[in-house]
Amino acid sequence: MKRIIFNSISRKYIHFIFISLSLGLIVSSCNPEPTDIGTFKQEMLGQYIQNNPAQFSEFERLLDTTEVMGLLNAYGKYTLFAPDNKAMRAYYASKGKTSLKDFTLDTLITIAYDHVIKGYEITTDEFPDGLMPYLTMSERYISTSSRADSANLVFYLNNVSAITKRDVEMSNGIVHTINVVINPSVLNLPQSISVDPKFTIFNQALIATGLDKLMTKSRDESYDYKKFLYLETGSTKGSGSVDEIPRSRKYGYTVLLESDETFRNNNINNLEDLKAYAAAHVYNEDPADANVTDIKDRRNSLNKFIAYHMIDRNLSYSKFIDAYDTQHMIKTYDMYEYFETMCPNTLIEIKKDRVTGETNLINQSSETKEAVRININYKDKDATNGVYHEIDKILVYDIETAGELSSKRIRIDAAAFFPEFINNNMRYYDPSKPRSWIFPRGYIDRLQTAEATKFYYLNAYGGYLDYQGDEVFLAGMYDFTVETPPIPAGTYEVRFGYQPTGARGAAQLYWDSVPCGIPLDLRLSANDPLIGFVEPGTNPEDPNGFENDKMLRNRGYMKGPCTFKDVLGVWYSKKIARNSQQYIRRILGTYTFTKSQTHIFKVKAVREGEFMFDFLEFVPTEMIENEGIE
Repeated sequence: MKRIIFNSISRKYIHFIFISLSLGLIVSSCNPEPTDIGTFKQEMLGQYIQNNPAQFSEFERLLDTTEVMGLLNAYGKYTLFAPDNKAMRAYYASKGKTSLKDFTLDTLITIAYDHVIKGYEITTDEFPDGLMPYLTMSERYISTSSRADSANLVFYLNNVSAITKRDVEMSNGIVHTINVVINPSVLNLPQSISVDPKFTIFNQALIATGLDKLMTKSRDESYDYKKFLYLETGSTKGSGSVDEIPRSRKYGYTVLLESDETFRNNNINNLEDLKAYAAAHVYNEDPADANVTDIKDRRNSLNKFIAYHMIDRNLSYSKFIDAYDTQHMIKTYDMYEYFETMCPNTLIEIKKDRVTGETNLINQSSETKEAVRININYKDKDATNGVYHEIDKILVYDIETAGELSSKRIRIDAAAFFPEFINNNMRYYDPSKPRSWIFPRGYIDRLQTAEATKFYYLNAYGGYLDYQGDEVFLAGMYDFTVETPPIPAGTYEVRFGYQPTGARGAAQLYWDSVPCGIPLDLRLSANDPLIGFVEPGTNPEDPNGFENDKMLRNRGYMKGPCTFKDVLGVWYSKKIARNSQQYIRRILGTYTFTKSQTHIFKVKAVREGEFMFDFLEFVPTEMIENEGIE
């Protein structure tokens, strides 16, 4: 039976589990039934519930009423969280009800769907420390955690439901017995923040600025995937993935919050104090913004301060960066991810430090090494349309942060351009299940395409030689325009990373409407004489490939970075990108940006074929000479 391996999985208790199992210890929680690990049985999940009425008769009735029982008695892959009878009756009482008959059918369907993950068999040793990357059938995330005492380890869902019997294997999935019904919040993100007593000052500012109203959307109800099913032609990519249409178009948001205690430690005790702090610290690229006193105006300092804490995508703790640290990434190089915030024309940097092992370092100073961190004991607070996390220091886009971001290389994976990929649960790594999504025109906000353009996203898969393992992929006589995230003011060399193959076409690339030289022939491998790649280590007179690097630059190209590799060796011999003739960077040009703003990257086919978009990078010209090979 295949298992799902989460890239963000916490392994801190694995050794403990092994010892516990060896000793035959019994895991327990507050009055739960004894926990044990199940063995494989030739039963369906539904049959398991039906055959244990003393424990699950109420849950069985729920599954029968909602017709979910038929699903669980069919072949497939499922993870089922099954509340026992005591849990079900306690749930009725908590809602002022006495039985299932007191609930509407729609409510019962939601309750049943809250307890089923379809398509994956997830055992407790694969639980991440935080939100699972896969949605329940009700399209909600479940948070997992574990708590240990001297002898026992107990797993919890959403910090409330204890697993009292775990990892029971059925012929169509895994079942975990739980002692509390899963009951996710029905509040949206601003509402969830408003009822949390830890954040009253931030919440007051969020409402006063009117920024809470920017985070109320959950789903685009006008999107009907059935209108676009004709795009699912059944064509199969080389990895074995088959084109899929997104079944929904959801919105998502993340807020990073300082607690009242953190504010008080910085002499901020009320909204007026926060206004004064913002006025003194927020960087105004246009000095005139400092005179804007209306806090609902997006140019106002307090408005900017709060908006800089907001991101227009649903980022659980692992989805800031850990989820993209796939097997492709070389684990000796620090990793960075960049997100646009809801403060106009600003970026936030997330760092994963390989030496210290720390992750989710926010806007770390290269000089002092100070960074804002997420409180791991108060993270992944889920809402219907997003998540919020407590942070340990004040997060502010001040002049130091602006200067820091403008002085370093900013490499942005193609998938990071598009919030839709995260909000609709596409951007993740699953080595066992490569997937390919094809998008209707208009689905992605910052993308414009001609009618003949076929636009795809291929999720991270071990067979690809791609940064973070995934890629944006196009076909036909494509013509598309992408709006980049905002890039700080400065002079940059801009580069485009791609992987050439014989099936690619040729394209004219444009930056802010200006052609970037002659059309790029994407069929040419890097060792083609027109490019001139020589693999490092093969020329005794140039063992590190540095002289070859200079020659490539003179022709407008660079080798791939040494920070990622091919994993499976299906097509690319498990090589690091820098050492492969099948990865290359095209230098688009050197550009001076007079202010922080978004830019337009346009690609137009001049010869029919494939096109892939892996990343863009922006390198300040002053650092190019000493940039290194990463």
